[in-house]
Amino acid sequence: MPVFFEFLLVAFLIYLWESGLWLPKQAVALRRSWFGQRWKAIPATRFLATRELGVVPMFPFPPDAGLTPCATFPLVVDASGKIFMETSDGDFHETHASTWDDISYSVPRLTAGDRSIRCQSPVVAGLLREGKQASLDPQETIRRAWSSSLSPSRAKREMKRWRILSSPFRFYCPLLTLGFFAGIPAAYFFFGSLSALMLGAWLWCLMLAISLNLFFLAKRGYPAARSEIRQDALLSLLIPFHAMRAFELTSVHAFARTHPVAVILSSGNPKHPWLAKYLRSLLFPRPGHAGDLAHSSTVLPIMEKRGLTLDHFKEAPDRSQDPEATSYCPRCHGMFLPGTKKCSDCGGMELRNF
Repeated sequence: MPVFFEFLLVAFLIYLWESGLWLPKQAVALRRSWFGQRWKAIPATRFLATRELGVVPMFPFPPDAGLTPCATFPLVVDASGKIFMETSDGDFHETHASTWDDISYSVPRLTAGDRSIRCQSPVVAGLLREGKQASLDPQETIRRAWSSSLSPSRAKREMKRWRILSSPFRFYCPLLTLGFFAGIPAAYFFFGSLSALMLGAWLWCLMLAISLNLFFLAKRGYPAARSEIRQDALLSLLIPFHAMRAFELTSVHAFARTHPVAVILSSGNPKHPWLAKYLRSLLFPRPGHAGDLAHSSTVLPIMEKRGLTLDHFKEAPDRSQDPEATSYCPRCHGMFLPGTKKCSDCGGMELRNF
């Protein structure tokens, strides 16, 4: 195989590796179907994960415009004012934080008391900074952050805003990808190495355009994530594979203040399977898990104020596929035969009879 095509093969493998979006393990990415408004929830730990991060695969081509990497706010407050943090195991654990002196952010980690977690974007820390500047206590700031992130109307505005701000990437990124993997080989094969080099120089101009748009986003679009977006802009100027994925990489900051629940509700689908599972975890906290109670006491009042009817999420699952089952777990909807009284998957949750 000629050296040139060996180079293209290696470049393609690197591009496939770049087509994975690394998110904190507790994050959830939503992907909209090509036609319609249906959302598919993709937990960051579904395919590959490290100690703190999980990977969400992106479509190699064109830009994954349906991908929405949402953030779940990592802090909750119980009725007594204790602050809990969601760690990489997906559970909320009590911290020793009670005042602003106990909470800090240093890229890319948010620290509360004796616990620390990797943040999806500094925009999350910006929510806490806003509350501190407004002279609110941490507990009230956390509740306000959840109220904002769970707003379907705000989620709609954020998606519309992102469509407008990201419009250049929807043109530049696929053009750069096609030019690199199809244009350069065709120019080399039909017109020689000089033509391929000239096309490569033109594609670098596309990388420059992508980098300049990222600098604009850092200054005007998402100033809370200015340093991270500027770093992506510099990498896009030097590394073509990074520039090809600029659309998805920046969307992490665009939706960092938006909870997956808000996105799903904004599409008018209150019966979404992931939404139902999430709300059942709030309605039926695991026995002995103080973090579950804190999560519920933070989120459920906000959902009820927004008029979401929660009663039908308490209904029994359909057992037509397992008619011999006599009981079920109200939290995970697992079905059980006679003789079982508790769900081991849900920390000993008491089963209910059909």
